[in-house]
Amino acid sequence: MIFSKNSQLILRNRKIFRTKRVFFSGNIKDNLPMHLSTNQTKINFQKYNDCINFQKKNNTKNINVYNELLVSEQMTQNCDTIIYYWPKSKSEAKFQLINIMSCFPIGTKIFIVGDNSSGVKSAPLILKKWLDLKKIDNAKHCILIFGFLKKKIKFTIKDFFKTHIWKDFSIKSLPGVFGYKKIDEGSKLLASTFSENINGKILDIGSGTGFLSVCLLYSSPKANLTLTDNSVTALECSKETLYTNKLKGDVIISDLYSNIFNKFDLIISNPPFHEDLSVNFDITKKIISYSIRYLRKKGELRFVTNICFNYDFLLNKIFKTYSVMKKNNKFKVYQAFLK
Repeated sequence: MIFSKNSQLILRNRKIFRTKRVFFSGNIKDNLPMHLSTNQTKINFQKYNDCINFQKKNNTKNINVYNELLVSEQMTQNCDTIIYYWPKSKSEAKFQLINIMSCFPIGTKIFIVGDNSSGVKSAPLILKKWLDLKKIDNAKHCILIFGFLKKKIKFTIKDFFKTHIWKDFSIKSLPGVFGYKKIDEGSKLLASTFSENINGKILDIGSGTGFLSVCLLYSSPKANLTLTDNSVTALECSKETLYTNKLKGDVIISDLYSNIFNKFDLIISNPPFHEDLSVNFDITKKIISYSIRYLRKKGELRFVTNICFNYDFLLNKIFKTYSVMKKNNKFKVYQAFLK
């Protein structure tokens, strides 16, 4: 069994957890919770695909597995120890940890593990109001820190929402969601290509804050929108953005097309090219390659990417015609029509 460097660090300290009732959360990317010997194990995944993959690969009868935005006291009942995998975003880590810790009593043991490059070393400073953290182990550019919850925490999700204004619309975002600090310039370029001529059924893959869907509905208010994302946090933002602006759309959790069963006139996306701290083009390639199954006759795929990335070869294999319909010095928008 191959474990991540973070999980290997947990395994080096496995004796600590044998008698503990452990609640796992954060950026978990492997099967360690299944293989770490504990008195009880519960785990909450933030990404739909991580949750599904974990359940497929493991016999989870003795483990409680969740895929929820917020952790609840009911979810953490009887647990006395937290193991948290630090993500690449400090604001996301703080958001998730405050929610998790609010469900535990004072004295709860908390272990935080993460890559040095993710900013995990800042955890003691970020969380000093509630925890006194100290390093207990490190290896392969990863660190394991430990502390006790010293103060009861009150968590309110509204405190973490950030609002961006665009053309009198409110775009709602939470930590860890793409576009949290500001509306992405690539998304703005893609949105600038929308017009009142767009109609029919539209699929927004990786909807994030819901910005692209709001832009499309602004141009084409009669469009029938479906928004999907792999992240439960992103979906909450999409829902909140639609609700705040009194707009309608179907919001579905899905690993790209995994829970999509209809065909569409147009698929739009601003796909990520990073997975955690690494560059990964697989998501964009899958969006392109599988789009043929979800587009109607003469359907269109329209997506934005960095100006330096080239998808011409792949697009030429699948689509009748394609072109770069708009670009600037950083981004370009591909438009492709089904054969």
